[in-house]
Amino acid sequence: AADIEALSVLRNVCPKAIRSALDAGLLFFCKQSGHHAWGVTDCTRQNVQLRRLDGEVWPTEWNAIGGRKAWTLKHSRAAWPLGAKEADSFPKVALLEGGPDLLAAFHFIHLEGKADTVAPVTILGAGNDIPPKALPHLEGKQVRIFGHDDKEGQHALQRWAHQLMDEGATVDAFSFSGLHQANGNPVVDLNDLCNIYPDDFENNLQEIMP
Repeated sequence: AADIEALSVLRNVCPKAIRSALDAGLLFFCKQSGHHAWGVTDCTRQNVQLRRLDGEVWPTEWNAIGGRKAWTLKHSRAAWPLGAKEADSFPKVALLEGGPDLLAAFHFIHLEGKADTVAPVTILGAGNDIPPKALPHLEGKQVRIFGHDDKEGQHALQRWAHQLMDEGATVDAFSFSGLHQANGNPVVDLNDLCNIYPDDFENNLQEIMP
């Protein structure tokens, strides 16, 4: 319960969304190298990434991942999209980039009451393409891509869209352009959208998930 509360505050997502991610097997908590952490993975266990629960970077003296917030564990297939296999029975998919956006997707899926129709799937890094073995899990689905509002994120969005359309998926994309967080910073990704002014949310956004 303490871990759920801490992650809820850290990422500004509702506790029910975090419980949903836990129940789906896409989120777990652990202690790694002396630090409390939260991790993302899926039923295939091909890919695992950890972040500290206090939001800080991993110790800088660690040559491999020191100074970074995200730690992709050794032997992971970094390109594997987490949640792809879990999406088999869902007609719609929210395709995301990174662990924080995965939590945000569960948040908005909960708020919009779409837990039975929308499966969140996340790719851990804009430089990754969707592996050929993962594409059949997304074949023919309605997919909304939440690419980050930066150069790398928009390039990834285009690549992923072409891959999915070649598999017969219906694809659209959500734009964060022009949206701002409560602190005045621009919204760059779906987790940032959790920090938008309530009035701006009501005035500019009607529906987020497909």
